[in-house]
Amino acid sequence: MVYRIGILVSLLSVWLQISPVVSHGRLMDPPARNSMWRFGFPSPVDYNDNELYCGGRGVQFGVNDGKCGVCGNDYRDKVPRPHEMNGLYYSGLNTRRYAPGQTVNINIDLTANHWGYFELKLCPSNYDSNKEMQACFDKYPLRIAGTNTTRYEISKDTPKKGTFKYRIQLPPKVTCSHCIIQWTYYTGNTWGICPDGTGAVGCGNQETFVNCADVSIVSGSGSRPGPATEENPFQLYVSKDGQLASPPLSPGQEFEPLVVDSQVCLATGKYKGNKKRDEWCMTNCLKYPPNCPQSRCKCITDCVPIGGLERIKGTDVFCHINCLRYPQDKCPTDKCSCS
Repeated sequence: MVYRIGILVSLLSVWLQISPVVSHGRLMDPPARNSMWRFGFPSPVDYNDNELYCGGRGVQFGVNDGKCGVCGNDYRDKVPRPHEMNGLYYSGLNTRRYAPGQTVNINIDLTANHWGYFELKLCPSNYDSNKEMQACFDKYPLRIAGTNTTRYEISKDTPKKGTFKYRIQLPPKVTCSHCIIQWTYYTGNTWGICPDGTGAVGCGNQETFVNCADVSIVSGSGSRPGPATEENPFQLYVSKDGQLASPPLSPGQEFEPLVVDSQVCLATGKYKGNKKRDEWCMTNCLKYPPNCPQSRCKCITDCVPIGGLERIKGTDVFCHINCLRYPQDKCPTDKCSCS
């Protein structure tokens, strides 16, 4: 047994040195097509909504010559690709309504953080799928509010998962019944060749994530942009004591928007290990609103290495990525523990 673990530890050591440890993330505000189901929108549930990474670094740069679908799908996928206009996850609904020139809140969840930076761009498509092309997005890069840069750099001392919040400035003269906000996450965890010819982590081809969110930008009657409006008639709210409510809300009681934030929910107790029960938990715990009895299901939030792997730097992220997903077909359960 010790010998087998030793072999696995050695192999993983080599793997971690020569392979990128993939990141995972999603755009939550404005809600992207892959994640809008978490807010109650009637769109298909994308259980792996944090994995829109152009088919993976090997596919993007080794097969597709660096190309990626404009909303994060493998470039080889049949058009319309699943997360593009008229694709599987496109609902035709706008998730936010803004005003020209408005300062907009951005909220990004990274479920596996590996440095790099974010950028956002805008495409005024007005429901014309032919305009949903990278050239359209490239015309309208969105700057971080109060700066001249479009890049949101991720500090290397940030935790392996977390939420990133900042604000961007919309163009002052752009209006649209339908605009697409494109979020791109260029990770910085892979070793490569830098422009000056040296080699370092963060240089060369990096894993790339792309999400698309549907919004509108409408001129108001006032001279100043108003607050963002959530175009979500399906939104439910929850009180501190767990009471669900839909608008109009009762006065005098505090409610917060209900957001499904679970990623993986599996059968527990006497049902643990039963695949059909796992499917039941995934369906019911991640639906809106959730029906997730603790006696039957457990939603895991973290996965850590065990059995000797904890001695290797980076294996915490290895377990996090391979086990905090559904199905868990790539999770070595005797080497990683989830809770």
